[in-house]
Amino acid sequence: MNDLKQAYELLGLPEGAAKEDVEKRYFILIRRDRMTKQREVAEHTEEQGVSLEEINRAYKLILEMEDQKTTDQFNQANYGKYKAMGPFVQKTEHFFNYYKFHVLGVIAVILIIIFGTRAYIDHRHEQAELAKLPPVDVSVSFFGEYFSEDGTYPMSDLKPLENRFLSQFPDWKRVTVFFTYVPSQMNSQQDSAMIQKSMIDLMMNKADVYIMDKDNFMKLAQDGSLLPLDGANLSKLGAGYKPEQALKAVTEDVPEQHVYGVDISDSPLMKGVPVFGKEYIAGIRINGEKQDNAFKFIANYLEPAAK
Repeated sequence: MNDLKQAYELLGLPEGAAKEDVEKRYFILIRRDRMTKQREVAEHTEEQGVSLEEINRAYKLILEMEDQKTTDQFNQANYGKYKAMGPFVQKTEHFFNYYKFHVLGVIAVILIIIFGTRAYIDHRHEQAELAKLPPVDVSVSFFGEYFSEDGTYPMSDLKPLENRFLSQFPDWKRVTVFFTYVPSQMNSQQDSAMIQKSMIDLMMNKADVYIMDKDNFMKLAQDGSLLPLDGANLSKLGAGYKPEQALKAVTEDVPEQHVYGVDISDSPLMKGVPVFGKEYIAGIRINGEKQDNAFKFIANYLEPAAK
């Protein structure tokens, strides 16, 4: 695929759509492809016949064009400065300013290969150690603009947090925690990289419970990644649930508003959690393996007093 217009059309977007809309649409198409394969149902939609490979190629092409646009804008903004310099200084300055994007790209690829190899080896060792542990009772993912106690991300050691959650449920043997930093705005290439990484984390880390800020709650809810908490599921939230804690949304598949999250920011149990953010909204993954325990986890945080 070498036609930018076709790339936008394939993603179902108008040409020149905002980068945020490209990210959102790509995420939705990836999820739909995954869900279709899981259900193994041939749904006759307007997007039928578009392969995951084509979606990835279209997405990559658009991002490459966005990066090229940024480079061109940089060169144009600095044209006057180059003109005032001597020929040798112009060439030297241009080389370092223009080609730093490409040099950094090559370095990034090399680092990805190095760290990818190390990650694979570490993963093999980790899997061997995990096989010795008891089954997971529930998994929790902090997904949003969250920071650790020292103001950094990601958290270097999740074990204390896992032990804290586990201590609240005497019958459980194991709780796992994921921590995915998602910037609220894309102000740099690093922010863009973190958002793309968060999409991968979302697909790889199969959490049962998500704790999110409002921005990411709306993205996951509208995308259809969260389980409705109202209707037959309402009673599972326990006696501590209050209607004012509910957060509603609509999805592309379900246009009616439903409750997909509950605000646990004021829960006494959250006061000692070493994760800092603007708000804490709990939701349950729509196809989570431990949904009953996920409801128990959230119900515990909706209780008015710590246990």
